[in-house]
Amino acid sequence: MIRTLAAFAAFAAASASAAELRDYAYAFAIETPAGVASGAWRIDLDPAVYAWVRDPALRDIAVFNADGKPVPCARIAAEPGMEARERIEAVPMLALPTGTSEAGGDLRLLIERDARGRLRRLDAGDASTTNPVERAWIVDASGLDGGIERLVLAWDEPASGVVARFEISAGDDLEHWRRVGEGSVLSLREGDARLDRNDVALPDVRAKYLRLRRVDDGEALRGLRASVRVIEHAASAPTRRWIDARPVELPPDERASASAQYAYALPAALPVEQARIELADDNALAALTLAAREGDAWRELARFTAFRVRSGQDTLRNGDVDLAAARRLDAFRLAARTPLASPPRLAFAFRPDRFVFLAEGAAPYRLAVGSATARRPDYPLEAALASLRASRGKDWQPPQATLGPGRASGGDAALQPPPAPTPWRQWLLWGVLALGAALVGAFALSLLRERKP
Repeated sequence: MIRTLAAFAAFAAASASAAELRDYAYAFAIETPAGVASGAWRIDLDPAVYAWVRDPALRDIAVFNADGKPVPCARIAAEPGMEARERIEAVPMLALPTGTSEAGGDLRLLIERDARGRLRRLDAGDASTTNPVERAWIVDASGLDGGIERLVLAWDEPASGVVARFEISAGDDLEHWRRVGEGSVLSLREGDARLDRNDVALPDVRAKYLRLRRVDDGEALRGLRASVRVIEHAASAPTRRWIDARPVELPPDERASASAQYAYALPAALPVEQARIELADDNALAALTLAAREGDAWRELARFTAFRVRSGQDTLRNGDVDLAAARRLDAFRLAARTPLASPPRLAFAFRPDRFVFLAEGAAPYRLAVGSATARRPDYPLEAALASLRASRGKDWQPPQATLGPGRASGGDAALQPPPAPTPWRQWLLWGVLALGAALVGAFALSLLRERKP
């Protein structure tokens, strides 16, 4: 490991001799936890950093130590086997006997399990207590190996006119429960318009069982079944962050278009993965098209129906929209077939890019960003991390550092392209031609003077 790090340091010194802090427009302080010593650190970028980036590949980002010397730094991706994975998985769902669904009540039931250890039957031992109208259920999530982000419900009947609200609790022993969320599902039809929402968001719940209790008095849902959206988060994978897009004015030539359009902008070009659109008024419905600017052209990202329906004290909204692939975008348009009373709220989820740097030289370290000329060398950082994992364990990851306040370094001057080089050869050629023309003119003039007498 020592030989690998020594060779790496030699590579860094040889490849970074031309890089200086003033070659970058802005610099952010890197803050590390007190009392933690490490040979490598990881940083997640935030919108303030993206605002200064000029290179699409993020090569104009570097890390400098307290002596103003660049240190080995590279952009990394999650480990192939450690990436966050999402999947929808069906789970067993059993109706609870009457009297066991009260909040805070314990379940003291006869439990029967299948060969995989999952619940197959719940019995209170008294058939007279069973209510034919099911109002509470147990979802067996004991076979899952990730966090539950969303509960998805489906039913056979009724096909329309459904607005059902549920309270959801989680537990590991069928006796002790903690409330983890609540939400409504709906299925409404009116003419050609159709509104469906059959999922309830949960805060990355990790438990063996979920308890559902229906709190409204609507018609029973026959054939109710459940599945869950499971996300396996790696400890080193950056988590999603949400940021609101700011409404901006449309250009004058687009304000009188046939469809209603609304323009939005992010503070920087971010790698967006998901969009959240919320209508501003109750009992509103709109067919929307979301587009983003890529270069000089606008490209459609998604088409969907947004709604906001008031049901008693609850407000039901459309779900979030998954985008095809994460791309760095900053300008967006929402187009509606009919004008809305108020512009919708638009927000995006993005997963920040991650960088790792070696703690070479004295702290504090600074993250420099934004340059028209400076580009970070291709450091073989994976070799150094592999050496560190060999001594600290295969699952070791560099500890997390955070970005502190920033200040100007090279300023706007670092973002200006360098002046075009002086065309010496072209000037020399024109000079030779001019000199040759002058010599020819002088020779012709001398001949004319000789003939005159």
